[in-house]
Amino acid sequence: MPDPLIGKIFDEFPDESEWDVIVIGGGPNGLIAAAYLAKAGLNVALVERRYEIGGGLATEEVLFPGYYSNMHAVYHMMVDFMPVIQDFDMDRHALMWTKPNAQTGMVFEDGKSLLLARMVEDSKDSITKFSYKDAVTFGKLTRRWRRIVDEILGPATYIPPMSPLDITMAMQRTELGQEMLELVEQSPLEIITNNFEDDRVRALLLYTSCMWGLDPRETGIGMFVALLLQRGTNKCYCDGGSHKFAGALAREIVSNGGTIVDAAEVTNILMEGGRAAGVQIAEGRILRSKVVMSTLDPHTTFLDLVGAGNLPPDLKESVERWQYDKWSYYTLHVATKEPPRYRCDDNWINDAFMTIFGIESLDQLLAHWDNVVAGKIDLNNFGGHATCESYFDPHLVHSPYGGHVSFFQVHAPYDIEGGWDEKGKELEETILAKWQKAAPNMTRDNIIRTGHETPVGIELRFPNMRRGAIKHGDYKPIQLGCFRPNQDCSSTATPIEGLYVCGASTYPGGMVLGGPGYLGANKVAEDLGVAKWWQPTRAMAHYVKTYLE
Repeated sequence: MPDPLIGKIFDEFPDESEWDVIVIGGGPNGLIAAAYLAKAGLNVALVERRYEIGGGLATEEVLFPGYYSNMHAVYHMMVDFMPVIQDFDMDRHALMWTKPNAQTGMVFEDGKSLLLARMVEDSKDSITKFSYKDAVTFGKLTRRWRRIVDEILGPATYIPPMSPLDITMAMQRTELGQEMLELVEQSPLEIITNNFEDDRVRALLLYTSCMWGLDPRETGIGMFVALLLQRGTNKCYCDGGSHKFAGALAREIVSNGGTIVDAAEVTNILMEGGRAAGVQIAEGRILRSKVVMSTLDPHTTFLDLVGAGNLPPDLKESVERWQYDKWSYYTLHVATKEPPRYRCDDNWINDAFMTIFGIESLDQLLAHWDNVVAGKIDLNNFGGHATCESYFDPHLVHSPYGGHVSFFQVHAPYDIEGGWDEKGKELEETILAKWQKAAPNMTRDNIIRTGHETPVGIELRFPNMRRGAIKHGDYKPIQLGCFRPNQDCSSTATPIEGLYVCGASTYPGGMVLGGPGYLGANKVAEDLGVAKWWQPTRAMAHYVKTYLE
Protein backbone atom coordinates (compact mmCIF):
# COMPACT_ATOMS: atom_id res chain seq x y z
CA MET A 1 0.00 0.00 0.00
CA PRO A 2 1.54 3.38 -0.95
CA ASP A 3 2.68 5.77 1.75
CA PRO A 4 -0.04 8.46 2.12
CA LEU A 5 2.66 11.08 2.63
CA ILE A 6 4.08 10.84 -0.86
CA GLY A 7 1.25 13.00 -2.22
CA LYS A 8 -0.11 12.65 -5.72
CA ILE A 9 1.82 10.42 -8.09
CA PHE A 10 3.10 12.68 -10.85
CA ASP A 11 2.87 9.94 -13.49
CA GLU A 12 -0.92 10.10 -13.11
CA PHE A 13 -0.99 13.70 -14.33
CA PRO A 14 -1.72 14.51 -17.97
CA ASP A 15 0.77 16.20 -20.24
CA GLU A 16 -0.67 19.51 -19.04
CA SER A 17 -1.80 20.23 -15.48
CA GLU A 18 -3.13 23.24 -13.57
CA TRP A 19 -1.73 24.62 -10.31
CA ASP A 20 -1.97 27.69 -8.12
CA VAL A 21 1.77 27.89 -7.50
CA ILE A 22 4.81 26.28 -9.13
CA VAL A 23 8.04 26.48 -7.10
CA ILE A 24 11.24 25.92 -9.10
CA GLY A 25 13.99 24.38 -6.98
CA GLY A 26 13.75 22.10 -3.97
CA GLY A 27 16.44 23.71 -1.84
CA PRO A 28 15.67 25.14 1.62
CA ASN A 29 13.95 28.27 0.31
CA GLY A 30 11.81 26.40 -2.20
CA LEU A 31 10.79 23.89 0.45
CA ILE A 32 9.91 26.65 2.91
CA ALA A 33 7.86 28.65 0.40
CA ALA A 34 5.99 25.54 -0.76
CA ALA A 35 5.32 24.38 2.80
CA TYR A 36 3.73 27.68 3.87
CA LEU A 37 1.60 28.02 0.74
CA ALA A 38 0.46 24.39 0.70
CA LYS A 39 -0.73 24.70 4.28
CA ALA A 40 -2.52 27.92 3.28
CA GLY A 41 -4.68 25.80 0.97
CA LEU A 42 -3.04 26.52 -2.37
CA ASN A 43 -2.44 23.80 -4.94
CA VAL A 44 1.36 23.76 -4.96
CA ALA A 45 3.88 21.81 -7.04
CA LEU A 46 7.58 21.97 -6.19
CA VAL A 47 9.79 20.98 -9.15
CA GLU A 48 13.36 19.87 -8.46
CA ARG A 49 16.04 19.10 -11.04
CA ARG A 50 18.04 16.68 -8.90
CA TYR A 51 17.05 13.15 -7.95
CA GLU A 52 16.10 14.29 -4.47
CA ILE A 53 15.03 17.46 -2.72
CA GLY A 54 17.09 19.56 -0.34
CA GLY A 55 19.55 21.46 -2.51
CA GLY A 56 22.38 22.39 -0.17
CA LEU A 57 20.63 20.44 2.61
CA ALA A 58 22.38 17.34 1.30
CA THR A 59 23.70 14.44 3.38
CA GLU A 60 25.07 11.91 0.96
CA GLU A 61 27.20 8.79 0.62
CA VAL A 62 29.22 10.22 -2.19
CA LEU A 63 32.94 9.78 -1.90
CA PHE A 64 33.18 6.48 -0.04
CA PRO A 65 30.63 3.72 0.72
CA GLY A 66 29.35 3.61 4.28
CA TYR A 67 30.51 7.12 5.15
CA TYR A 68 28.04 9.98 4.79
CA SER A 69 28.86 13.67 4.75
CA ASN A 70 26.96 16.94 4.64
CA MET A 71 28.01 18.04 1.19
CA HIS A 72 27.14 21.73 1.55
CA ALA A 73 25.21 23.02 4.58
CA VAL A 74 26.83 22.00 7.88
CA TYR A 75 26.86 25.07 10.12
CA HIS A 76 23.28 26.24 10.72
CA MET A 77 23.47 29.73 12.19
CA MET A 78 19.91 31.06 12.20
CA VAL A 79 17.99 28.21 13.82
CA ASP A 80 17.14 30.45 16.79
CA PHE A 81 15.43 32.99 14.48
CA MET A 82 13.93 31.03 11.58
CA PRO A 83 10.12 31.34 11.74
CA VAL A 84 9.66 27.99 9.96
CA ILE A 85 11.02 26.09 12.97
CA GLN A 86 8.32 27.54 15.24
CA ASP A 87 5.49 27.76 12.72
CA PHE A 88 5.62 24.09 11.76
CA ASP A 89 6.57 22.80 15.21
CA MET A 90 9.52 20.92 13.71
CA ASP A 91 9.99 18.92 16.89
CA ARG A 92 7.15 16.73 15.60
CA HIS A 93 9.52 15.40 12.95
CA ALA A 94 12.23 14.51 15.49
CA LEU A 95 14.25 17.37 14.03
CA MET A 96 16.90 18.06 16.62
CA TRP A 97 19.85 20.42 16.75
CA THR A 98 23.18 20.14 18.52
CA LYS A 99 24.82 23.42 19.56
CA PRO A 100 28.30 22.70 20.99
CA ASN A 101 29.80 25.04 23.54
CA ALA A 102 33.19 24.79 21.83
CA GLN A 103 32.32 26.47 18.55
CA THR A 104 35.38 27.65 16.65
CA GLY A 105 38.97 26.78 17.45
CA MET A 106 42.18 27.97 15.85
CA VAL A 107 45.49 26.18 16.29
CA PHE A 108 48.96 27.49 15.51
CA GLU A 109 52.24 25.83 14.61
CA ASP A 110 53.77 26.56 18.02
CA GLY A 111 51.00 24.58 19.77
CA LYS A 112 49.06 27.57 21.02
CA SER A 113 45.34 27.88 20.32
CA LEU A 114 42.31 30.12 20.50
CA LEU A 115 38.70 29.15 21.11
CA LEU A 116 35.41 30.93 20.54
CA ALA A 117 32.64 29.36 22.60
CA ARG A 118 28.93 29.84 23.19
CA MET A 119 29.77 30.84 26.75
CA VAL A 120 31.38 34.27 26.49
CA GLU A 121 33.53 33.70 29.57
CA ASP A 122 35.07 30.62 27.96
CA SER A 123 36.00 32.69 24.91
CA LYS A 124 37.46 35.40 27.12
CA ASP A 125 39.54 32.86 29.04
CA SER A 126 41.06 31.65 25.78
CA ILE A 127 41.73 35.14 24.43
CA THR A 128 43.35 36.12 27.74
CA LYS A 129 46.27 33.82 26.89
CA PHE A 130 47.17 36.31 24.16
CA SER A 131 45.79 39.62 25.43
CA TYR A 132 43.89 40.49 28.58
CA LYS A 133 42.80 43.75 26.97
CA ASP A 134 41.38 41.90 23.97
CA ALA A 135 39.52 39.51 26.25
CA VAL A 136 37.82 42.40 28.03
CA THR A 137 37.03 44.08 24.71
CA PHE A 138 35.61 40.85 23.31
CA GLY A 139 33.28 40.52 26.28
CA LYS A 140 32.03 44.10 25.97
CA LEU A 141 31.53 43.95 22.22
CA THR A 142 29.85 40.55 22.37
CA ARG A 143 27.24 41.82 24.80
CA ARG A 144 26.56 44.88 22.64
CA TRP A 145 26.58 43.01 19.34
CA ARG A 146 24.33 40.30 20.71
CA ARG A 147 21.66 42.93 21.37
CA ILE A 148 22.08 44.30 17.83
CA VAL A 149 21.61 40.80 16.41
CA ASP A 150 18.76 39.77 18.72
CA GLU A 151 16.77 42.99 18.38
CA ILE A 152 17.63 44.17 14.85
CA LEU A 153 19.59 41.99 12.45
CA GLY A 154 18.06 38.64 13.39
CA PRO A 155 14.37 39.57 13.10
CA ALA A 156 15.01 41.93 10.15
CA THR A 157 16.16 38.88 8.19
CA TYR A 158 12.48 37.91 7.86
CA ILE A 159 11.05 41.39 7.21
CA PRO A 160 10.88 42.82 3.65
CA PRO A 161 13.92 44.94 2.75
CA MET A 162 13.97 48.72 3.00
CA SER A 163 15.90 51.37 1.11
CA PRO A 164 19.14 52.63 2.71
CA LEU A 165 17.43 55.94 3.54
CA ASP A 166 14.49 54.22 5.21
CA ILE A 167 16.87 51.98 7.19
CA THR A 168 18.82 55.02 8.39
CA MET A 169 15.67 56.79 9.54
CA ALA A 170 14.37 53.67 11.29
CA MET A 171 17.66 52.95 13.09
CA GLN A 172 17.98 56.52 14.33
CA ARG A 173 15.00 55.91 16.60
CA THR A 174 17.14 54.10 19.18
CA GLU A 175 20.68 54.24 20.54
CA LEU A 176 21.13 50.57 19.57
CA GLY A 177 20.06 51.30 16.02
CA GLN A 178 22.51 54.18 15.78
CA GLU A 179 25.29 51.90 16.95
CA MET A 180 24.37 49.46 14.19
CA LEU A 181 24.59 52.26 11.61
CA GLU A 182 28.09 53.13 12.85
CA LEU A 183 29.13 49.51 12.26
CA VAL A 184 27.72 49.52 8.74
CA GLU A 185 30.04 52.30 7.58
CA GLN A 186 33.20 50.39 8.53
CA SER A 187 34.93 47.49 6.83
CA PRO A 188 35.36 44.17 8.67
CA LEU A 189 39.12 44.75 8.76
CA GLU A 190 38.67 48.19 10.30
CA ILE A 191 36.30 46.91 12.98
CA ILE A 192 38.63 44.07 13.96
CA THR A 193 41.91 46.02 13.89
CA ASN A 194 40.45 49.10 15.60
CA ASN A 195 39.14 47.06 18.53
CA PHE A 196 41.70 44.27 19.02
CA GLU A 197 45.46 44.44 19.42
CA ASP A 198 46.78 40.86 19.24
CA ASP A 199 47.54 39.66 15.71
CA ARG A 200 46.31 36.09 16.21
CA VAL A 201 43.10 37.23 17.87
CA ARG A 202 42.55 39.53 14.91
CA ALA A 203 43.15 36.66 12.47
CA LEU A 204 40.60 34.40 14.18
CA LEU A 205 37.92 37.09 14.38
CA LEU A 206 38.43 38.23 10.79
CA TYR A 207 38.29 34.64 9.49
CA THR A 208 35.06 34.02 11.38
CA SER A 209 33.57 37.29 10.10
CA CYS A 210 34.52 36.95 6.44
CA MET A 211 34.71 33.22 5.75
CA TRP A 212 31.35 33.23 3.93
CA GLY A 213 32.47 35.69 1.30
CA LEU A 214 32.79 39.17 2.77
CA ASP A 215 35.53 41.38 1.39
CA PRO A 216 37.53 42.28 4.53
CA ARG A 217 38.34 45.72 3.12
CA GLU A 218 34.83 46.58 1.84
CA THR A 219 32.99 49.36 3.67
CA GLY A 220 29.21 49.34 4.01
CA ILE A 221 29.04 45.75 5.29
CA GLY A 222 30.29 46.18 8.85
CA MET A 223 27.04 44.96 10.42
CA PHE A 224 27.95 41.47 9.19
CA VAL A 225 30.83 41.41 11.67
CA ALA A 226 28.39 41.66 14.57
CA LEU A 227 26.01 39.18 12.93
CA LEU A 228 28.51 36.53 11.86
CA LEU A 229 30.62 36.65 15.00
CA GLN A 230 27.54 36.37 17.19
CA ARG A 231 25.92 33.64 15.09
CA GLY A 232 29.31 32.05 14.47
CA THR A 233 29.46 31.25 18.17
CA ASN A 234 25.94 29.81 18.10
CA LYS A 235 26.16 27.43 15.16
CA CYS A 236 23.95 24.34 15.22
CA TYR A 237 24.39 20.90 13.73
CA CYS A 238 21.30 19.09 12.41
CA ASP A 239 21.27 15.66 14.04
CA GLY A 240 21.19 12.93 11.43
CA GLY A 241 22.53 15.31 8.79
CA SER A 242 21.28 18.48 7.12
CA HIS A 243 19.05 16.47 4.81
CA LYS A 244 16.78 15.70 7.77
CA PHE A 245 15.76 19.35 7.74
CA ALA A 246 14.83 19.01 4.07
CA GLY A 247 12.90 15.82 4.81
CA ALA A 248 10.91 17.49 7.56
CA LEU A 249 9.94 20.35 5.25
CA ALA A 250 9.01 17.92 2.48
CA ARG A 251 6.66 16.05 4.82
CA GLU A 252 4.92 19.32 5.63
CA ILE A 253 4.40 20.02 1.93
CA VAL A 254 2.89 16.66 0.99
CA SER A 255 0.88 16.24 4.19
CA ASN A 256 -0.83 19.54 3.37
CA GLY A 257 -1.71 18.49 -0.17
CA GLY A 258 1.33 19.77 -2.05
CA THR A 259 3.24 17.77 -4.65
CA ILE A 260 6.98 17.32 -5.06
CA VAL A 261 8.32 16.44 -8.51
CA ASP A 262 11.98 15.43 -8.47
CA ALA A 263 14.36 14.50 -11.30
CA ALA A 264 12.47 17.10 -13.35
CA GLU A 265 14.49 19.90 -14.93
CA VAL A 266 12.59 23.06 -15.80
CA THR A 267 13.60 24.04 -19.32
CA ASN A 268 11.62 27.25 -19.60
CA ILE A 269 9.12 29.47 -17.85
CA LEU A 270 6.02 29.81 -20.00
CA MET A 271 5.24 33.38 -21.00
CA GLU A 272 1.73 34.28 -22.18
CA GLY A 273 0.59 37.84 -22.68
CA GLY A 274 3.67 39.18 -20.90
CA ARG A 275 3.09 37.17 -17.70
CA ALA A 276 4.49 33.95 -16.29
CA ALA A 277 1.92 31.20 -16.89
CA GLY A 278 3.72 28.06 -15.75
CA VAL A 279 6.74 25.93 -16.60
CA GLN A 280 7.81 23.23 -19.01
CA ILE A 281 10.03 20.39 -17.83
CA ALA A 282 12.62 18.47 -19.84
CA GLU A 283 10.37 15.48 -20.57
CA GLY A 284 7.91 17.83 -22.25
CA ARG A 285 5.14 18.10 -19.66
CA ILE A 286 3.64 21.51 -19.00
CA LEU A 287 2.56 22.71 -15.58
CA ARG A 288 0.39 25.82 -15.79
CA SER A 289 -0.06 28.09 -12.79
CA LYS A 290 -1.15 31.46 -11.49
CA VAL A 291 2.24 31.99 -9.90
CA VAL A 292 5.79 30.79 -10.63
CA MET A 293 8.35 31.10 -7.83
CA SER A 294 11.99 30.61 -8.78
CA THR A 295 14.70 29.91 -6.22
CA LEU A 296 17.39 29.92 -8.91
CA ASP A 297 20.06 32.54 -9.55
CA PRO A 298 19.17 35.62 -11.65
CA HIS A 299 20.95 34.44 -14.79
CA THR A 300 19.18 31.09 -14.79
CA THR A 301 15.76 32.51 -13.91
CA PHE A 302 15.65 35.51 -16.22
CA LEU A 303 18.10 34.86 -19.05
CA ASP A 304 17.81 31.09 -19.41
CA LEU A 305 14.22 30.29 -18.38
CA VAL A 306 12.27 33.47 -19.10
CA GLY A 307 14.50 34.51 -21.99
CA ALA A 308 16.31 37.79 -22.47
CA GLY A 309 13.83 38.84 -25.16
CA ASN A 310 10.96 38.71 -22.66
CA LEU A 311 12.62 41.04 -20.13
CA PRO A 312 12.11 44.78 -19.71
CA PRO A 313 15.39 46.52 -20.69
CA ASP A 314 16.17 47.76 -17.16
CA LEU A 315 15.64 44.31 -15.66
CA LYS A 316 17.76 42.65 -18.33
CA GLU A 317 20.59 45.11 -17.70
CA SER A 318 20.53 44.61 -13.92
CA VAL A 319 20.50 40.81 -14.30
CA GLU A 320 23.48 40.92 -16.66
CA ARG A 321 25.42 42.95 -14.05
CA TRP A 322 24.94 40.28 -11.37
CA GLN A 323 28.25 39.08 -9.90
CA TYR A 324 28.84 35.66 -8.38
CA ASP A 325 30.72 34.92 -5.17
CA LYS A 326 34.33 36.06 -5.07
CA TRP A 327 35.35 32.61 -3.92
CA SER A 328 34.04 29.11 -3.52
CA TYR A 329 35.34 26.15 -1.52
CA TYR A 330 37.61 23.23 -2.16
CA THR A 331 36.59 20.46 0.26
CA LEU A 332 38.66 17.43 1.23
CA HIS A 333 36.56 14.62 2.74
CA VAL A 334 38.37 12.09 4.90
CA ALA A 335 37.32 8.82 6.52
CA THR A 336 39.57 7.90 9.45
CA LYS A 337 39.80 5.23 12.11
CA GLU A 338 39.88 7.87 14.87
CA PRO A 339 38.98 11.56 14.87
CA PRO A 340 41.66 14.25 14.46
CA ARG A 341 43.46 15.09 17.68
CA TYR A 342 45.07 18.50 17.54
CA ARG A 343 48.46 19.30 19.07
CA CYS A 344 47.73 22.35 21.15
CA ASP A 345 47.49 23.78 24.66
CA ASP A 346 43.70 23.37 25.06
CA ASN A 347 41.92 20.01 25.01
CA TRP A 348 38.64 21.77 24.25
CA ILE A 349 39.89 22.33 20.69
CA ASN A 350 39.22 18.64 20.05
CA ASP A 351 35.57 19.25 20.96
CA ALA A 352 35.24 22.28 18.68
CA PHE A 353 32.57 22.33 15.99
CA MET A 354 35.05 23.95 13.60
CA THR A 355 38.85 24.13 13.80
CA ILE A 356 40.95 26.55 11.75
CA PHE A 357 44.57 25.77 10.98
CA GLY A 358 47.22 26.89 8.51
CA ILE A 359 46.72 30.59 9.34
CA GLU A 360 49.45 32.09 11.51
CA SER A 361 48.83 35.83 11.16
CA LEU A 362 46.43 38.46 9.91
CA ASP A 363 48.69 39.37 6.99
CA GLN A 364 48.91 35.73 5.92
CA LEU A 365 45.12 35.43 5.99
CA LEU A 366 44.69 38.56 3.88
CA ALA A 367 47.36 37.37 1.44
CA HIS A 368 45.59 34.01 1.08
CA TRP A 369 42.25 35.65 0.29
CA ASP A 370 43.94 38.04 -2.16
CA ASN A 371 45.45 35.04 -3.93
CA VAL A 372 42.06 33.32 -4.17
CA VAL A 373 40.44 36.41 -5.66
CA ALA A 374 43.33 36.50 -8.15
CA GLY A 375 42.61 32.91 -9.18
CA LYS A 376 45.27 30.96 -7.33
CA ILE A 377 46.16 29.17 -4.11
CA ASP A 378 49.71 29.44 -2.79
CA LEU A 379 50.49 25.95 -1.50
CA ASN A 380 52.98 27.48 0.93
CA ASN A 381 50.55 30.04 2.28
CA PHE A 382 46.96 28.95 2.84
CA GLY A 383 44.70 27.77 5.61
CA GLY A 384 41.13 26.70 6.19
CA HIS A 385 38.76 25.02 8.62
CA ALA A 386 37.95 21.42 9.50
CA THR A 387 35.08 19.61 11.19
CA CYS A 388 34.81 16.01 12.33
CA GLU A 389 31.14 15.52 11.50
CA SER A 390 30.79 12.06 13.04
CA TYR A 391 32.11 13.36 16.37
CA PHE A 392 28.77 15.18 16.66
CA ASP A 393 26.74 12.70 14.61
CA PRO A 394 27.72 9.00 14.75
CA HIS A 395 24.77 8.23 12.43
CA LEU A 396 26.92 9.34 9.49
CA VAL A 397 29.05 6.18 9.66
CA HIS A 398 27.41 2.99 8.38
CA SER A 399 30.54 1.07 7.44
CA PRO A 400 31.40 -2.24 9.14
CA TYR A 401 34.89 -0.80 9.55
CA GLY A 402 33.56 1.99 11.81
CA GLY A 403 35.62 5.14 12.13
CA HIS A 404 34.85 8.80 11.52
CA VAL A 405 34.19 11.29 8.72
CA SER A 406 35.76 14.73 8.62
CA PHE A 407 36.28 17.46 6.06
CA PHE A 408 38.66 20.34 5.50
CA GLN A 409 37.60 23.38 3.50
CA VAL A 410 39.76 26.06 1.96
CA HIS A 411 38.56 29.12 0.09
CA ALA A 412 39.22 28.55 -3.60
CA PRO A 413 38.63 30.22 -6.97
CA TYR A 414 36.35 28.69 -9.57
CA ASP A 415 38.92 29.35 -12.30
CA ILE A 416 42.29 28.35 -10.86
CA GLU A 417 45.70 28.69 -12.49
CA GLY A 418 46.58 25.35 -14.06
CA GLY A 419 43.01 24.02 -13.86
CA TRP A 420 41.36 21.86 -11.21
CA ASP A 421 42.24 18.55 -12.87
CA GLU A 422 45.84 19.19 -11.97
CA LYS A 423 45.49 21.31 -8.84
CA GLY A 424 42.80 19.20 -7.14
CA LYS A 425 45.03 16.24 -6.30
CA GLU A 426 48.05 18.43 -5.60
CA LEU A 427 46.07 20.45 -3.08
CA GLU A 428 44.76 17.26 -1.45
CA GLU A 429 48.28 16.05 -0.71
CA THR A 430 49.32 19.45 0.64
CA ILE A 431 46.26 19.62 2.90
CA LEU A 432 46.92 16.15 4.32
CA ALA A 433 50.50 17.14 5.18
CA LYS A 434 49.28 20.37 6.80
CA TRP A 435 46.54 18.50 8.69
CA GLN A 436 49.01 15.95 10.07
CA LYS A 437 51.20 18.80 11.27
CA ALA A 438 48.26 20.29 13.18
CA ALA A 439 46.83 16.91 14.27
CA PRO A 440 49.68 14.35 14.50
CA ASN A 441 47.31 11.35 14.41
CA MET A 442 46.18 12.22 10.87
CA THR A 443 48.65 9.73 9.42
CA ARG A 444 48.19 7.40 6.47
CA ASP A 445 47.69 4.53 8.92
CA ASN A 446 44.71 6.34 10.42
CA ILE A 447 43.20 7.43 7.10
CA ILE A 448 40.81 4.95 5.49
CA ARG A 449 39.99 6.93 2.37
CA THR A 450 39.98 10.47 0.99
CA GLY A 451 38.14 12.32 -1.75
CA HIS A 452 37.88 15.95 -2.75
CA GLU A 453 35.34 18.26 -4.35
CA THR A 454 36.41 21.37 -6.23
CA PRO A 455 34.34 24.48 -7.02
CA VAL A 456 33.71 22.93 -10.44
CA GLY A 457 32.47 19.79 -8.67
CA ILE A 458 30.07 21.87 -6.59
CA GLU A 459 28.57 23.27 -9.78
CA LEU A 460 28.21 19.75 -11.23
CA ARG A 461 26.44 18.49 -8.10
CA PHE A 462 24.30 21.62 -7.67
CA PRO A 463 23.90 23.22 -11.14
CA ASN A 464 22.27 26.30 -9.62
CA MET A 465 25.45 27.05 -7.69
CA ARG A 466 27.03 28.60 -10.76
CA ARG A 467 30.80 28.91 -10.54
CA GLY A 468 30.60 27.07 -7.24
CA ALA A 469 28.83 30.11 -5.73
CA ILE A 470 27.76 29.18 -2.20
CA LYS A 471 25.33 32.12 -1.96
CA HIS A 472 24.26 32.47 -5.63
CA GLY A 473 26.00 35.84 -5.70
CA ASP A 474 28.55 38.06 -4.02
CA TYR A 475 27.91 39.97 -0.80
CA LYS A 476 28.71 43.60 -1.59
CA PRO A 477 26.68 46.74 -0.90
CA ILE A 478 25.21 46.87 -4.42
CA GLN A 479 24.02 43.25 -4.07
CA LEU A 480 22.60 43.39 -0.55
CA GLY A 481 19.39 44.56 1.06
CA CYS A 482 16.95 46.14 -1.39
CA PHE A 483 19.55 45.65 -4.14
CA ARG A 484 19.48 41.84 -3.89
CA PRO A 485 19.17 40.81 -6.67
CA ASN A 486 18.03 44.29 -7.74
CA GLN A 487 15.59 46.98 -6.63
CA ASP A 488 12.86 45.59 -8.89
CA CYS A 489 12.93 42.10 -7.39
CA SER A 490 14.17 42.28 -3.79
CA SER A 491 10.60 42.13 -2.46
CA THR A 492 10.40 38.70 -4.25
CA ALA A 493 7.82 40.05 -6.76
CA THR A 494 9.31 40.86 -10.17
CA PRO A 495 8.29 43.23 -12.98
CA ILE A 496 6.96 40.16 -14.80
CA GLU A 497 3.42 39.48 -13.62
CA GLY A 498 3.06 36.12 -11.92
CA LEU A 499 6.83 35.59 -11.47
CA TYR A 500 8.49 35.71 -8.06
CA VAL A 501 12.08 35.04 -6.97
CA CYS A 502 12.93 33.64 -3.56
CA GLY A 503 16.37 32.01 -3.64
CA ALA A 504 19.73 32.79 -2.09
CA SER A 505 20.26 35.57 -4.63
CA THR A 506 17.22 37.36 -3.20
CA TYR A 507 17.14 39.36 0.03
CA PRO A 508 18.32 38.51 2.68
CA GLY A 509 20.72 36.04 1.01
CA GLY A 510 22.12 32.53 1.31
CA MET A 511 23.55 30.21 3.99
CA VAL A 512 20.22 28.51 4.79
CA LEU A 513 18.70 31.59 6.42
CA GLY A 514 15.24 30.60 5.22
CA GLY A 515 14.47 34.28 4.69
CA PRO A 516 13.90 34.35 0.91
CA GLY A 517 11.47 31.42 1.03
CA TYR A 518 9.58 32.87 3.97
CA LEU A 519 9.33 36.33 2.42
CA GLY A 520 8.31 34.82 -0.91
CA ALA A 521 5.47 32.88 0.71
CA ASN A 522 4.28 36.04 2.46
CA LYS A 523 4.30 38.08 -0.74
CA VAL A 524 2.50 35.45 -2.83
CA ALA A 525 -0.15 34.97 -0.15
CA GLU A 526 -0.74 38.73 -0.02
CA ASP A 527 -0.90 39.13 -3.79
CA LEU A 528 -3.30 36.18 -4.21
CA GLY A 529 -5.47 37.35 -1.32
CA VAL A 530 -4.88 34.15 0.64
CA ALA A 531 -5.29 34.29 4.41
CA LYS A 532 -2.04 33.66 6.25
CA TRP A 533 -2.25 30.96 8.90
CA TRP A 534 1.05 32.14 10.41
CA GLN A 535 2.02 35.19 12.45
CA PRO A 536 5.34 37.04 12.86
CA THR A 537 7.56 35.72 15.63
CA ARG A 538 7.79 37.68 18.88
CA ALA A 539 11.22 39.05 17.88
CA MET A 540 9.88 40.17 14.50
CA ALA A 541 6.86 41.87 16.07
CA HIS A 542 9.12 43.71 18.54
CA TYR A 543 11.39 44.87 15.71
CA VAL A 544 8.44 46.18 13.68
CA LYS A 545 6.93 47.99 16.65
CA THR A 546 10.24 49.57 17.67
CA TYR A 547 11.63 50.59 14.28
CA LEU A 548 8.93 50.51 11.61
CA GLU A 549 5.66 51.73 13.13
